Amino acid sequence: MLERLEIHNYALIEDCAIEFPDGFTVITGETGAGKSIILGALSLLLGEKTEVQSIRSGQKSATVRASFALTPPYPSNLVAYLEREGISIEEESLIVSRTIKNSGRSSVSLQGRLSSRSELAAIGKELLDISAQRDHQSLLSGANQLAVLDTYGNCTEEKNAYRSAYESYQALKAELEKKKQQLEQSQKEEDFLRFAVDEIAKIDPKVGEDDQITEQVRVIASYEQIHESLSSAIRALHEGEMGASALASLALARTQIMNATKADPSLDEYVSRLESATIEIEDIYESIRDYRSSMSYSEEELDRLQGRLASLQRLKKKYGHTIEAVCSFYQESQSRLNFTEEQEIWLSKLEKQIAGAADLVESKAQILSEKRRNAAQILAFQVEQKLKTLGMKEAIFAITFAQVQPGPQGIDEVSYEICANPGIEMRSIKDVASGGELSRIMLAVKTSLSESDAVPTLIFDEVDAGIGGSVAISVADQLVNLSHSHQVIVITHLASIASKADTHLVVHKEIRNQMSYSMIRSVEKEERQKEIARMLSGDDSSSESLGHAKKLLQTRRS
Repeated sequence: MLERLEIHNYALIEDCAIEFPDGFTVITGETGAGKSIILGALSLLLGEKTEVQSIRSGQKSATVRASFALTPPYPSNLVAYLEREGISIEEESLIVSRTIKNSGRSSVSLQGRLSSRSELAAIGKELLDISAQRDHQSLLSGANQLAVLDTYGNCTEEKNAYRSAYESYQALKAELEKKKQQLEQSQKEEDFLRFAVDEIAKIDPKVGEDDQITEQVRVIASYEQIHESLSSAIRALHEGEMGASALASLALARTQIMNATKADPSLDEYVSRLESATIEIEDIYESIRDYRSSMSYSEEELDRLQGRLASLQRLKKKYGHTIEAVCSFYQESQSRLNFTEEQEIWLSKLEKQIAGAADLVESKAQILSEKRRNAAQILAFQVEQKLKTLGMKEAIFAITFAQVQPGPQGIDEVSYEICANPGIEMRSIKDVASGGELSRIMLAVKTSLSESDAVPTLIFDEVDAGIGGSVAISVADQLVNLSHSHQVIVITHLASIASKADTHLVVHKEIRNQMSYSMIRSVEKEERQKEIARMLSGDDSSSESLGHAKKLLQTRRS
């Protein structure tokens, strides 16, 4: 509930702090004293648009701050915001602040953290509701009317069942659309992919094959050069003329050193080393000789290898810069072709699932709609009966239904309608012109929903417009009943309503140094009696008015 409201430099209010206890509070005062300023300040905390003109003359900014006492479970939008921002509620209290600057900008603070106007609006509507002349009336919204009906009819279980079915249905539809898009894209690529797969499969490239063939081609193309070079090397090693080959020279050197060892045995080491060198040279000679013998030149093989290499180069140019990339593209293309075939089968199954999900949504929607319609009849009857006690004896109230396409809230669109006077057609309450009638309709609905309406603080303005006598007493009684389950704040001009309140606040205007100031104070006992007397006759000093006021206060809860 609203605990404290602080207003600084807003309109005619310079500095004001108002304490709001639980129960039923009235705000009274002469016309023009500034009662509407308090409503305007509260509207700012509901995310209403700001006006620079509302800043007190001569000031650069205006600030409205409020503290709310909270009891678990906390409002859903508030919980979501606190979790997102990592803020905790200390001592079950929430501080909300909004500042308007003369530049036209405004800032919002929730629990000391900067926030946005949209977040303030979402949270504010869960904390308080203002029923004033077109200011902020939650029940004028079709979505809120449906939410109120669901709360009143205790439709939570049916709504959850429907929403679960609906969300599953929507998820399947989204999956179907995604699969269709993928299939459409795959089908557009199918001809190209099949051609690519066939072309690559026909050539059947192997990783590293292009490098191997390149080397083979290079060798074959250099056949004559290699053969001549090897022949020269063979001659140099073994077939040199006149014993000039390397092996002949080594043999001669070995023989000469052996002769020398007869005179100098220390040279025997070189004989052994020459023997080793001779063996190594002979092995090299035989290996080169055998390699030359194995060499052959085939024009056909060269053409085949060059053709194969050209095919591989063509694949790399079209499908990847390397054979590895070509093979990867081949595997991916095969998978996508297989996916296309599997998708068609999957789509058929998915469409059957969607048909079943749609039937389930329809079934759950009908169950929810039936429960809503039953609850609507009872709620409409209760509201209509309360309206009769609120001076609208001929009023007819109804909740009408229109079926719409399945959505997150079901298949129902509801409208709260009223016929205030005989001979006039039923109209939506949002089209009701009279602010007083609208406030009484709101009061009737609120009292009917007193056990199920989750908004803790209800504020009424002009609830007494156009009424008096016994009707005013009935309105007061309804407000008292409503205050048993909600914090009720009422701006009124009627003493019969003001006298029933638990707390009485009076707004008055002072002029100091040619400046106007709106002030507000709580009145009790004699001061309250004088204010009630003023409301009764405009004279707060006559004994008759004071006596009547005293009687009203003494019997306010009788």
